[in-house]
Amino acid sequence: MKLKLVSLLFFLMLIIGFVSANDNVSYSNESKNITFEDVDFTIPQGFGISKDNQDFDKLGSQGKTCFYINEANGEIVITVISDWMGLSLDELYKDGATKTNINGYEGWNYTEDGLHYFAYVNDDKGILVGVTNQTRLFEVVL
Repeated sequence: MKLKLVSLLFFLMLIIGFVSANDNVSYSNESKNITFEDVDFTIPQGFGISKDNQDFDKLGSQGKTCFYINEANGEIVITVISDWMGLSLDELYKDGATKTNINGYEGWNYTEDGLHYFAYVNDDKGILVGVTNQTRLFEVVL
């Protein structure tokens, strides 16, 4: 499972490198609650969806990712792995991560390639949220 997670994180970092603002993004004037893969999140004011439903079937996982960006180069990346099958939070550990509680969820917090990540488990789903501003983790994770 660790190999699957490492592969997912590597693939996610590659995708993040290709995400950029374009004329098709509609930025929101207010924060909004979303449900992505049956998990609730909040997207702060000023962000618009950039890419949606990136599929990780090539990695043998039922994971999907959505991307939100703002005009100031801020990013929010949400990945939900729906086939987590009751694996523990320890399976999401990454070297150097610290155990953190965000809005009632215990998980791992770490920084990599300019993004601050929070990895946690909710309803048998592995969830990874990455943001450019670490305080946004408390806004996005519900």
